[in-house]
Amino acid sequence: MPMSDLSSILWRERGLLDLLLFRLEVERLVLSSGRSWWLTIAAQEIESVLAEMRHVELLRAVSVEELAAEENLHANPSLREIAECSPEPWRAIWLDHRDAFTELTSQISELSLDNRRLLATGRGDAPVLRDGSLT
Repeated sequence: MPMSDLSSILWRERGLLDLLLFRLEVERLVLSSGRSWWLTIAAQEIESVLAEMRHVELLRAVSVEELAAEENLHANPSLREIAECSPEPWRAIWLDHRDAFTELTSQISELSLDNRRLLATGRGDAPVLRDGSLT
């Protein structure tokens, strides 16, 4: 059942994105508090989520390829492409996952950028650019 396998993996990935968002929020609170001794632990927790996400992304890629082969789709289809050729309720499920990923990644990007700004400000470094890089 490639569809239910993929959905399970996507739920797992969404959970990890939620956890990453939480850990970035904890990092922001640590940065804001000035308690820099907790930064190492906060960074390690973020890294552990990112490592798990890399593993789940690999599982997702394999599952998407299996589904694409079964449904006669081109290699590496997007969730939107999978949804377009899927019957209900799968169509709604894929679009829900896609919308959730879009929202979560936007929140993560924004919070990550804010954390970099706080870190740069705390170190007295140059400001962070809009793309997240330090000047």
